[in-house]
Amino acid sequence: MAVGDAVVYAAHGIGRVIAHERTRVAGTERDCIVVELATGLRVTLPIEEATERLRPVAGKAEIEDIRCTLASQPSSRDGTWTRRLTDNKAKLASGRPIELAELVRDGGRMDEPASRPRHSHTERLLYVQARELLVRELCTARGIEPDAADAWIEAQLAPSNEGD
Repeated sequence: MAVGDAVVYAAHGIGRVIAHERTRVAGTERDCIVVELATGLRVTLPIEEATERLRPVAGKAEIEDIRCTLASQPSSRDGTWTRRLTDNKAKLASGRPIELAELVRDGGRMDEPASRPRHSHTERLLYVQARELLVRELCTARGIEPDAADAWIEAQLAPSNEGD
């Protein structure tokens, strides 16, 4: 990861590598990467940890996978709400674009049709956070503004979408 590279830091979202530095961590000198996240937060990670926690921004193939995931049928709501909540929190924490797309797809259709059970308040919050992370990643990956990324997501969620 070079200085200036856009990266994704799991549930924290998009950031940019702003420096490589040598830092004392737990009494040991270590090579670290400094990432400035879109939220303004700066994170310093030892190289070994950075390679595990950071990933590149989605490429064309991943964006197509996101599109297909958003356009697919929502997953079934089998099991207890606590199990769904645990699974959804794990998907959000992973920060993987396909899992974020699954949360957005399932949450984006939470109010339709009326016969489907509604989501809990916590499920709704997870949906909102996943959508924000997905919008930010699409903005960086496709070089578009948040409104355009959000409109693209809506187009994929539409029952008879044609993609983009």
